[in-house]
Amino acid sequence: MTAVHLYDCDPAADHGTPVPPSERRPLHLIAAAALDYLCEICWSGPGESCEGAGMHLARLARARRRAAISAADMAVVLAAAPDVFEPSTVIPVPVPAGAAS
Repeated sequence: MTAVHLYDCDPAADHGTPVPPSERRPLHLIAAAALDYLCEICWSGPGESCEGAGMHLARLARARRRAAISAADMAVVLAAAPDVFEPSTVIPVPVPAGAAS
């Protein structure tokens, strides 16, 4: 019997395939799903924003671990991140056109 580890990748998954535009959700919708979780960086509670018009990457990662956002969503998040980032990096979340500011 082969041991299975929690962090093993699925060998059948193709991790190099770009996410097609039809599967990309807007960043503001992804961030809205992550608002259900506590931020481990600034301790903002569920429903509270992190910093202005942004969200800590750690909070988005927590939402991913809890399956609130998909792998395709996380690809959109990381595309918005700077080239070098850490859990405390703030991902800017744009306000959708027509939304009240």
